[in-house]
Amino acid sequence: MAESPPEDDLVLPPVPLATGGAVQVGGTGRRVSRVELVVSTDDGEELRIPLEHRHGAWWPPAERTSLPAGVYADRVPPADHPPPEG
Repeated sequence: MAESPPEDDLVLPPVPLATGGAVQVGGTGRRVSRVELVVSTDDGEELRIPLEHRHGAWWPPAERTSLPAGVYADRVPPADHPPPEG
C-alpha cells in the first residue's frame, strides 16, 4: 500500500479538545479517567487516539498536532492582551 502524502495526514489543533474532570452518566456524576478521540476509517477500522490530561484540560498528543503555516506559538499574543504598539 502506498503511503499517503503528508498533507493528507490527520492533524489535530494544538489546543485543548475538552476540559473538566467529571461527566454525567445516567443522572450521576462520575470522574473522568481517560478521554479518547475515535477515528473510523472507510474500511471499517477504528483508530483510538488517547488525549493527554495537562493543565486541567484534555489535549491531543504532541505527535498529532501542528500549527498552521506562518503561525509561531512564541509570537502569538494571548487573546486578552493586544500586541504592543511600535
